Amino acid sequence: MKKLIASLLVLCMVLGLSAACAEAKEYNTVEKGKFIYATSPDFLPFEGRDDQDNVIGIEPDIVALICEKLGLTAEPYAIDFDSALAAPNAGTVDAVVSGVTIREDRKAVLDFTIPYATITQAIVQKEGAGITMDNLGEKIIGVQTGTTGHIYAVDDFGEDHVDAYNTFALAFQALANGKIDCVLVDDLVANDYAKKIPGLEVVATTYEPEQFGFGFAKGKAPELLADFNAELQALIDAGKIDEIMLAWQNKE
Repeated sequence: MKKLIASLLVLCMVLGLSAACAEAKEYNTVEKGKFIYATSPDFLPFEGRDDQDNVIGIEPDIVALICEKLGLTAEPYAIDFDSALAAPNAGTVDAVVSGVTIREDRKAVLDFTIPYATITQAIVQKEGAGITMDNLGEKIIGVQTGTTGHIYAVDDFGEDHVDAYNTFALAFQALANGKIDCVLVDDLVANDYAKKIPGLEVVATTYEPEQFGFGFAKGKAPELLADFNAELQALIDAGKIDEIMLAWQNKE
């Protein structure tokens, strides 16, 4: 009887493994078994680098959890933000994961996931500079090329009042060197830079809230997008996204 039970257990395990293998999907990705995503890692708490040069942050954590569920290996591809937006349709990556605001113009060229976070634009300036929305148009505003902050600043105040940089790190360096008066950047990122760089302060703006999502190549991988969305929604429903975001905001 013991041998029979053992044999049945082995059979069940084999059948279970066979069923799991049968259900495994081969997604239409750039590299089989991988989920390669473009990101500009100077945007903590959403994405940055650790002391070993690994890409870390809120979004890499979320993507890693989703990819684990989908049987994929998450692999960041670090480039500047403007290039990251174009990378999915260029075929070099599967998605852009880089603090991307879901906008109608971007939805025309990218397939977005459901939104997972809401942010607003903020002004970062040297302490006591006195910059607010009322006088922002009189200042030189630093932005990262291609971001919504870049779009808003140019639309509202004109090119003459805007200096665009490939990375926010360069924008904050320009602020430290007195080449610009302030930086326009998403509020959580503004708080992170101000926390790490002495002598900076953050001022709220009146810009409308924005929602972040992950952008996939237009029409290329609908099954991957659908499954990615399902796992993302499960993380939202379980409170895991809020937990990850809070943990990164509280990091020193």
